[in-house]
Amino acid sequence: MPPLGSPLDMPAIKASYMVSLRENLSTLEGLQSEVEFGFAEPRTFEELRRLAHVHAGNAATFGFSALGEAARAMDVHLSNAENAPDLLPSLIAAWRAQVHLACQGYEILEP
Repeated sequence: MPPLGSPLDMPAIKASYMVSLRENLSTLEGLQSEVEFGFAEPRTFEELRRLAHVHAGNAATFGFSALGEAARAMDVHLSNAENAPDLLPSLIAAWRAQVHLACQGYEILEP
């Protein structure tokens, strides 16, 4: 971590974020499959909520507001046990699509 008062290397921080986002996409795809095929366990929902919370908090910082909104919707949905479980697959799909778009858009911009 840089000393207090030193400038942040935002391009390097964003590059690190994008690497983790690509890794999260793979994780999210696996979790989505567990939900869609009926193999979801409590840890599936815990991991979905953890990822959604992280994405909701970080996405806008790096210019991905739609990703942040989709992740926030997922986080809010999973935080309330009374929410309809039948909405979960469509929320996951919308969130995953935004992660994919963010990764795809970043690859296009990178040299």
